[in-house]
Amino acid sequence: MSIQIYYLSGTGNSLHVAKELERRLPETTLVPIISALRGDRIETTADTVGLVFPIHNLTTPIPVKRFLQRVDMGSAQYIFAVATRLCSDRVFLDIDKILEKQGKSLDAYFSVEMPCTYIPLFTLPSQDAIAKMETDLQKRLDGIQAIVTSKQVNREKDDLLVFLLGHILYPMITAFMFKARFPDMARSFYADSRCTGCGLCERVCLAERIRMKNDKPEWIESIDCVYCFACLHYCPVEAIQIRGRKTITKGRYHHSEVKAADIASQKQRNE
Repeated sequence: MSIQIYYLSGTGNSLHVAKELERRLPETTLVPIISALRGDRIETTADTVGLVFPIHNLTTPIPVKRFLQRVDMGSAQYIFAVATRLCSDRVFLDIDKILEKQGKSLDAYFSVEMPCTYIPLFTLPSQDAIAKMETDLQKRLDGIQAIVTSKQVNREKDDLLVFLLGHILYPMITAFMFKARFPDMARSFYADSRCTGCGLCERVCLAERIRMKNDKPEWIESIDCVYCFACLHYCPVEAIQIRGRKTITKGRYHHSEVKAADIASQKQRNE
């Protein structure tokens, strides 16, 4: 069984999950979605194809949707997806709608709980909470490994409350946030006086919208933000801020086993 896992990761959670699956599943190749999008043609070559991605704005990240709209899944006999935040099954049903154009659908989908990095709205979990999430994740991934290895169907349905939130309320919030650019957050990034001009933010920016000018980062408005928050969380001196969101007091997080170079390498085009 050959496996390709396509992933998108801004602060390392999804890359960590993808690597853990690679360790558990023989003959697995990891492919960055950002890199795949740079090619003229995206075509899978494995009989089992996986997707690993975070949840952005209660739904699938924009680059993942663009990838799904372009990829030829002709080789795939079994397709699974893992979201690295607990979410409604609507996220996966939306993926099914895109795959349906190729006569495909998800055979299995899972959501796992990883630390939330959306600090404009939420507070980072404690170190004890993060450690417990990692312990729970490892057990969950063992179960995912068994399901994928045996190519079982796993399409869990929401309970009533999650269904009502995920299928009625969340889509309205998602539509508003995308229309308002989160709202207008893409124009709100800046570097405060602690910035040392190291350029790490430019290197990890998955959208390639950061340019260093006079040893300070500038965000190019004509390039769409991926909202991966890599620049925010990987800055070694926590100098990257978002105006009006009090991010200076929120702390920073990236997965301890995923380095900035790992995030930046997603932009390398596969030949």
